[in-house]
Order: sequence, then C-alpha cells, then structure tokens
Amino acid sequence: MKAKAVCFISETGRGDRPLHDPSVRYRAYHPAETLLKSGVCCAVYSAEQFYKKPCFDYDVYVFHRPNTARSMFCEAVTILRRLKRCLIADYDDLIFGDEKLALESSAAKNGSLTPERAIAAFSSNLDGLRCFDRVTTSTVSLADRAREYNPGVEVMVVPNIVPESVLAFQESIGTPFLARDSNMIGYFAGTKSHDHDFPVIEVVLHRVLSENRRLKLLVIGPVKVPPSLASLPNVTVGPVVNYLQLPGLMSKCSTVIAPLENTAFNECKSRVKFLEAALSGCRLITSPIPDMQVIGSNHITLAANLDDWYEALSEPLGRSDQVTLAARNFSFLKDNCTVDGLVTLGELL
Repeated sequence: MKAKAVCFISETGRGDRPLHDPSVRYRAYHPAETLLKSGVCCAVYSAEQFYKKPCFDYDVYVFHRPNTARSMFCEAVTILRRLKRCLIADYDDLIFGDEKLALESSAAKNGSLTPERAIAAFSSNLDGLRCFDRVTTSTVSLADRAREYNPGVEVMVVPNIVPESVLAFQESIGTPFLARDSNMIGYFAGTKSHDHDFPVIEVVLHRVLSENRRLKLLVIGPVKVPPSLASLPNVTVGPVVNYLQLPGLMSKCSTVIAPLENTAFNECKSRVKFLEAALSGCRLITSPIPDMQVIGSNHITLAANLDDWYEALSEPLGRSDQVTLAARNFSFLKDNCTVDGLVTLGELL
C-alpha cells in the first residue's frame, strides 16, 4: 500500500520561518519527524506560505489553529473536501469561543489585542473549528472545549512530545545530567501571555529569596517582572532565547517554575514546561493544571497553594536527588514520543 502523505499548515506570526515558532515546532515539526520515521511523507507550511501557492496532492491536511479570516482558507477547504482529502483541525491553546471567553483571554487582558480584535479573533477561530469533523488537541481539557463548541466532532488527544532527534542530541552532550547550582531557580516565559501568571507566586518568591540570599532567580523572556522581585539583588532578568538555546540555558538551573492563574485558558494548557524541564534535567514546580496532573507527582512537584509553593521553593534538591529525577524524567520523554492519536484519526498506518 502506498504510504500516505501529511501536510501541516499552521497559523503563525512567523509566516516566513515557522520553525522559529515554538508552537509550530510542537504541533507540526515534532509530529512530522515522528511520522517520517514510520514512512509517512510530511511537509510543514505556515498558513501564509500555503495559501500563496496551495498544493492539493497530500492525503491528510492538519490545520494548526485554522482561521476563516485567512484569505483563501474557505476556498482551499472546499477544494480539499471535493478531492476527499482527510482534514484535521489541531489546537494547543483555547483560542475559540464566545465573546465572554474572548474578553477573558490573556491577549485581551494584557492589551496585546483590543477587546474588539479579541472578539473577532475568537469568532473566526470558532468558525474555523466548525469547518472540521476531525480534531486533535494537546490536552484532554482542550478536547472537551472542542466538543462543547463543535458537538459531534471526532476528537483525539495528541500530547506534545520531544522528538527522538532532540532527545538524542541532548543526551549525547549530557545536558540533563550537567552539574548545576542547587540554589538556582529559573522562570522561562516565551511570551507576554504569562504577565498575569507570574504574580500568582510573587509574595512567596519574594519571601524565599529574601530569607535565603543563597537562592537565586533567573527570569528569561518578555514577561513583566513585579517590582518587588526586580529590585532584589539575587534576581537576574534576560531576554527570550532561541528554542535550540533553551536546554543549555535552562540546565544552569536546578529548579524551574511554572505558576499559572486558575483560568479556563490555563486549564487547557499543555505539558510543554515539563518537557523543557525534563530535557534540561531540572525539577519542575508547577500549578496543578490537568495535563501536569496526568504526568504525576513522581515527575513533577505540584503546588496547589502558596504554602505548597513556599515549601517546595525552600528545599533545593541535592545532587543525588537531582540526577535521579533527571534520569526518571528523561526516560519519560523517551517512552512518550508518539503521535498515536494523529495516526488513528488520519488513518495513516
């Protein structure tokens, strides 16, 4: 039987270089690499690239964050349906819904989008969702939302993964097992969307960093650092780094943190922070969102309240415990490097 071919099309602001968008890496390039090892031909396009010169020769089309506001989207979908291609919508964030949900989004709250633009974006994303009868999502909570807004849709959860090439490279240079300062805590934010998440533990961070000046906090990315923390001598702030540089920089930390507000959006967030921490050999302390709970406390420190955060941050890991955890978490990455849900939904093998 002829091997099937899959085309990934992603809505991304990095239209010319989609590889530089971490979301496209996780939802397109990483699955594509995994499928290629099984003999499935794959291609990845930004939406900007694809609709300039559409190709209708693939068997399966995965539309990452489809948006009906994109010029030629509706025309392309119509042609692909006529050709009886398999069409799948893919989501790794809650970006669709009604006006109320749109106004509660991080983009609306931090001013990245005006209320009017946020409502319009959620509306066109919702219209995009409703163009499909097959959907993949990065988390169970996001799958539930897809079913809520598109009843009857067939949904498969395809968790984010780290592909074998990345695992092999970081293992070959020993990144997860590098010696590190047990007192170094890291917070790595890829976007401004975390401006309201960081302050969730501001009081606790200020307390532990003031009580123990041996502890240090490294903040990387465009997130707004609360003045109470920025003024401390043991806090260092730096700009966002390239995805390929992230493991090396993160490996300087013993612990990394992922505090999140209790919102409908964060409930749908994925395990990416764990994947990055495990790749770098760091302990992760995180708010207990559902996708982190799935991984479990054997791999992650789940902090449900401020007391949990204080206790975890106040107890740095010793070298032996760090190495043991790093080995356990790296094995988890190796054992969970599949995209079975996509294979099933796309009838690829």
